[in-house]
Amino acid sequence: MTFQGGQPIRIPCPNQTASWLGCGAVKVPGQPQDLGLHTDKNGKLSWFGNPNAFTQPCVLSASGGPTNCLALTGAAALGGMAEVPGPGFDRVDFSVFKNFPIKETKTLQFRAEFFNIANHPTFNAPGFGGNGVVAISGSTNFLNSNFGEIGSTRLAPYDPRQIQFALKFLF
Repeated sequence: MTFQGGQPIRIPCPNQTASWLGCGAVKVPGQPQDLGLHTDKNGKLSWFGNPNAFTQPCVLSASGGPTNCLALTGAAALGGMAEVPGPGFDRVDFSVFKNFPIKETKTLQFRAEFFNIANHPTFNAPGFGGNGVVAISGSTNFLNSNFGEIGSTRLAPYDPRQIQFALKFLF
């Protein structure tokens, strides 16, 4: 059995606060993130249920910044480290062996092995790209309609339940 929490997902700012610097979204106090697998308004599998749980710091410039930004000062103006846990990894494999003695030195063994016995898919985090997978555009941007959408499973291809039976002769 393998049960793991999800890998952290970093939510970037849709607009950079200053040139040449990274920017992380800020979690909005009192807003639930509603993490978990569900169908979003586009009818797609999504991880985030509430894009309003995130905002960004205001852009550091004389001309102002985006609307609904959070005014921060000092190093905090670069934003937070809005990291949230992604989808977890759950997998159960099961096997049963039965030995049938034939003679003192000979045994016939029957095996039944089940991989991913629950037939449970394990999904990648929103924004995952790599290993032949193309990330869904805007899936880590809380201002985008694709925010939180999941585009692939972690184990290829789709990791269906597999069952195998075997006979083994031991001598």
